[in-house]
Amino acid sequence: MIRLGLGLKAQPVAVKLLDLDGTQGHREWLTEVVFLGQLRHPHLVKLIGYCCEEEHRLLVYEYMPRGSLENQLCRRYSISLPWSTRMKIAIGAAKGLAFLHEAENPVIYRDFKASNILLDSDYTPKLSDFGLAKDGPEGD
Repeated sequence: MIRLGLGLKAQPVAVKLLDLDGTQGHREWLTEVVFLGQLRHPHLVKLIGYCCEEEHRLLVYEYMPRGSLENQLCRRYSISLPWSTRMKIAIGAAKGLAFLHEAENPVIYRDFKASNILLDSDYTPKLSDFGLAKDGPEGD
């Protein structure tokens, strides 16, 4: 976690660094910047900023203290999530997808999985990782 000073209040953030040897490249990084730079919804992670300098690429997001849904479900010594919390997460993730599908310019989110659903301190889910997203169909 890195803290950036924004005005008088420091805000915790998460930083995602592009791995040049990984499966996602500049095109996916740029796709994420474009989509998250245009979209705002309570169930989408907030993109705070980005950096593109020479071959270096990074994204700065709001910090999600509970990590991914995958981590919550698959931790070795975790207490299982109560049913009401699981429903809150499922409904919130569905609301995020519905927002994307019903947007003025629809978005196809092609990487829906537990590791891309991040959770804030109240278990509010937020969709992340838009590197594989595509513009949706227009018209009927």
